[in-house]
Amino acid sequence: MTKTEKPIEERLKEGISLLKQLLDIVKHEETEGYSEVKKVITDWIKTGTPWDGRIEFPWYSRVAEISLPRSAKLAATLAFKVKKGDS
Repeated sequence: MTKTEKPIEERLKEGISLLKQLLDIVKHEETEGYSEVKKVITDWIKTGTPWDGRIEFPWYSRVAEISLPRSAKLAATLAFKVKKGDS
């Protein structure tokens, strides 16, 4: 790990925070899309491999736009947005 890579402790803290925030919105871990988000975040925590992408939540007509960075200078983000064309 280089000095600029985000340490596992920070990835864990950020990953848990993102999942808690998402559960505040979707309310149930069984919600379609949540398990996929959880898997992506879990993989990122374990490996540190960056990931950027979108995961659909059909029930809500929304997508989660996720950015999981390698760099310690960047924060992990998750934005729960209206799916384009479904507004």
